[in-house]
Amino acid sequence: MNKESFRTWQFIRLPRELGGDRNDVLLLGYTAQCAFTCGAYGSTADEGTKRGECPCHGSLYDPLTGEAYAGPASDQGPPSNVLPILYLEADSNGDLWILPLIWSPDENGIVG
Repeated sequence: MNKESFRTWQFIRLPRELGGDRNDVLLLGYTAQCAFTCGAYGSTADEGTKRGECPCHGSLYDPLTGEAYAGPASDQGPPSNVLPILYLEADSNGDLWILPLIWSPDENGIVG
């Protein structure tokens, strides 16, 4: 078992239909841990699906907000139903930087 699972992150590139071709929304970084118990959240690469999902419990997440909209994680109240997020910024060289983290419900979310 990964004791640091909430410190494991995954980056997703949004599809064009959700703004993934805009320069200011290249990637989003969400915790790799499902908001419901200890399932492993994952993005779905199936054609036509635009969501993240937990293969353990079936919770579905909005890729723009990280909020659960179906499954057991969606039954939890805020902020427990939203995946923590990393905000990224590209510099003039095209390098990506993680912006400073603020662990609160109104900023990067709540980890753990």
